[in-house]
Amino acid sequence: MGKISKPDRVKMWNTFFKLAWEEAKIVFEKDTSKSCGMTFKPAGGVLSDEDFHVLATLTLCNLSIEARANHLIDELLEKGIISKDEANAAQYLPPQNKWALLPKLAGKRIKIDFSRPPHSAISQICALRNDIMHVRYFNIKRKLPKPKPLLSHFKNFVIAMEDMNVILGRINKPRKAVLNIGSFK
Repeated sequence: MGKISKPDRVKMWNTFFKLAWEEAKIVFEKDTSKSCGMTFKPAGGVLSDEDFHVLATLTLCNLSIEARANHLIDELLEKGIISKDEANAAQYLPPQNKWALLPKLAGKRIKIDFSRPPHSAISQICALRNDIMHVRYFNIKRKLPKPKPLLSHFKNFVIAMEDMNVILGRINKPRKAVLNIGSFK
């Protein structure tokens, strides 16, 4: 296990906390219809703007992959394709594993290829999941991607989501409006 300096750990911790604080501030403002003039600049600083937003995007993408897979598993349960026990077991798997099993759970013979786009994005995003969720500072610092690769992963994640919809028979072909969500112009 590698080491990371205390100032770098503080910046990373502060980044996660500032993300939570910013969202809590918005919740307060929406709930009370009051504008909050407070600002928050954590002592010790936060990650650079670039790394701050890359880390936030990766964190939310990991949650999105988990949420999407669990939603699709719930749909399979609701349709009677899988049992409650099967759904429960599948939902406790790591996100990439449950993504890989979705076609099989749905009775499809298609295997997800994580070595090529678009599903390689699921693998790339999930590769940092445990480091982010368990806040393994050294690994996060060492593996945090730059914006261009991250944006490529995000775009392919959106394409993979739509591809999974086709694989599972939810739609006949990818929807352009959904695919456009992954591209920023």
